[in-house]
Amino acid sequence: MRKREKDRLLEMIDTLAGGCREAVQLIEGSKEEDAISLLTDCQEAAIAVGNAIEQAEGTGTGAVALLEELCELIYCCVSHIPTGKREEGKAIGGQIEIKCAQIRDKFIHDIKEEKMAVFLPYKVSMWDSLESVWKASCKEGDWISIVMPIPYFDKKPDGTLGEMQYEGGDFPPDVPIVDWQQFSLEYEQPDIIFIHNPYDQYNYVTTVHPLFYASRIREYTEKLVYIPYFIHQNDMVSDTYCVLPGTIYADTVVLQSEKVREQYIRYFEEALPDLVQKQGKKAIEDKFQAWGSPKLDALHREEDEAELPEDWERMLRNGDKKKKVIFFNTHLGNLMKGNSDRFFEKMEWVFRLFQKKNDILLLWRPHPLSLDTAKSMNPEAVSPYLKLIEKYKRLGIGIYDDSKDLHRAVNLADAYYGDRSSVTELFRQQGKPVMIMDCGVLEE
Repeated sequence: MRKREKDRLLEMIDTLAGGCREAVQLIEGSKEEDAISLLTDCQEAAIAVGNAIEQAEGTGTGAVALLEELCELIYCCVSHIPTGKREEGKAIGGQIEIKCAQIRDKFIHDIKEEKMAVFLPYKVSMWDSLESVWKASCKEGDWISIVMPIPYFDKKPDGTLGEMQYEGGDFPPDVPIVDWQQFSLEYEQPDIIFIHNPYDQYNYVTTVHPLFYASRIREYTEKLVYIPYFIHQNDMVSDTYCVLPGTIYADTVVLQSEKVREQYIRYFEEALPDLVQKQGKKAIEDKFQAWGSPKLDALHREEDEAELPEDWERMLRNGDKKKKVIFFNTHLGNLMKGNSDRFFEKMEWVFRLFQKKNDILLLWRPHPLSLDTAKSMNPEAVSPYLKLIEKYKRLGIGIYDDSKDLHRAVNLADAYYGDRSSVTELFRQQGKPVMIMDCGVLEE
């Protein structure tokens, strides 16, 4: 039974016990009619509490059995009062008070108290930032763990909302999904909510549905927890990541290391001195916790979870030998105005270079929001970018990976080449080489 429901029913049981005590006092004061009326109300309350317990816990609980006995005592007491057997009624009234105390004790100790954790991912490719926490919560017997993917919108160049996107159907089959249209955070009031998107309306490319902005859902839970969907490279942090709705409204921000935590605290305090003064320095320091990143936990998943597509297996072979795989990552900044021309020139250079390599295979995995970024920030780059992808696939230059599973590609690759990204940290954690691409270099 949810904690809030148990608290509500316990309050009803206490009110019921108070009503029974008052009824006994009315009997002793010879106010039989008032006593009968109050006992009738108490009996109806006992039935309501019993029904609520059975709805949550099923039949056969000790608390419900005692409530049934209480109803019988109340009926017996009410039956004696009009017949003039007031002393017998008073005696039964004493038994009623004892029974109420037994009900309270049985309810508190036998009804298991459950808490609810709700996870609100919006892109499947970012689920790894919450996955290990969800798996841990599923192992806790006193927690109800809900995964509810939320919709998001692409943004048009003028900043207005474009088409709504929803990826709930793309999650792994072992992750039970709850429909966001059928589950009300406001009604359920989860004990804890986990988010991985910190931006609310302040992202130029996409935005989660406004119903799920951190500034709003914080009102529906005792604890809002923000876990970044990215990893800070070399534990170095830009101040812009530290002062976003996710960090401002969350009760807890989970960070990858103590070094990162110290930077978040410093930038947060510098940017929001009034809030720090209002909440207190200690509260701000307690908000940021260096508990590690679930994205790093995902590196240690079992190998057999990452089955490779047939065309990947075919491209990986060089006769009897397996090719070395280079994870090629391109990021969003390349498609911004002023950057795209040089980026396209660099990409053609990379394609030519790797076409010459028989023992090395390029695995191109662009940032999942690359096309959305071009549409929103630089529409003129959309067509050349799509042609670039089509050419890469048509010529069979390498593997093109736009799947939801980042870690399959990371585990498969032998080294990293591409833009600066939080993905580089995953390679460093595995001891694999990392080379950062410079779009200005076009010579071997």
